[in-house]
Amino acid sequence: MNNTFDELRQTIELSQSIAISGHISPDGDAIGACSALAMSLTELGKDVVVILDEYQENFEIIPTGGLIVKNVDDEYLPDLYIAVDCGDKERLGTKAKLFDETLYTINIDHHKSNTFFAKQNYVDSEASSASEIVFQLIYNYAPITADIAAAIYAGIVFDTGGFRHSSTSPVTMAIVSELMEYDFNFTEIYNSIFHTRSFGEARIMGVALFNLKEVFDGRIVTSIVTDEEIKKCGVTSDELSEVSSYIKGVSGTVASVFMYEKKPGTFKVSMRSDDLVDVSQVAAKFGGGGHMRASGCTIDGEANKILENILLEIEKQL
Repeated sequence: MNNTFDELRQTIELSQSIAISGHISPDGDAIGACSALAMSLTELGKDVVVILDEYQENFEIIPTGGLIVKNVDDEYLPDLYIAVDCGDKERLGTKAKLFDETLYTINIDHHKSNTFFAKQNYVDSEASSASEIVFQLIYNYAPITADIAAAIYAGIVFDTGGFRHSSTSPVTMAIVSELMEYDFNFTEIYNSIFHTRSFGEARIMGVALFNLKEVFDGRIVTSIVTDEEIKKCGVTSDELSEVSSYIKGVSGTVASVFMYEKKPGTFKVSMRSDDLVDVSQVAAKFGGGGHMRASGCTIDGEANKILENILLEIEKQL
């Protein structure tokens, strides 16, 4: 079902105006991959725009080439639309309509649950990140500048959790080694992504930790944060992204389940795990997806009942 890089490059050659988008609530990988691809195609003389939602302040360290916009004119219709780091078309949000209207479409992703929704697709679930795939696509095809290298590095370092996740492979590290030959401040990028947070983020992390519970003799940790608690801390859902990974670090834990209320009665479930639990299977049961060690879904209902159902699916694997 996959196309080759050469086939994707041929489509790029046929296109002059190109739109690129990542998923809603873009993270470091979506921002880095989209920006790097856009800047490299601009170097080839293409007219490129990156359409992305607002994102967290700590990701502003990622070079974008000034190519990111929040919206485009109603009359805008590119020759090619490239979706990056989206497991399905719905992850594009409101941008899915323009994607459908575009003649050529490409889907570049690394999620095992990807639905191959574009006319051309390149999905590698073994890749650490979408940024890793973008590097492979543009290597020896388009120029790589220091800013492009920095954007790819940022995406890889984010999605590997600073090279801690099991998705980090020898290929990943070889690419990072190549990127570090370019003149950019990789330490500053790393620290901004992992060690910089807003006051509100710090407060909501405290709430999540206060609500922390153990189940299955401490093998699973869970936390639920309500809409009221989120509003009290003055944060957005984007500022909750690190909670699930953080609580997974509790000693003796094989998986974490973090839930937060997106709106009354609707909960986002974010799961992290080690080799004993494939959380992508759990997420898929509830219409979500992701990776074996990091997945999520959105469920309507009562918080404790949702958590009970999630834990039942995890228990089957334990």
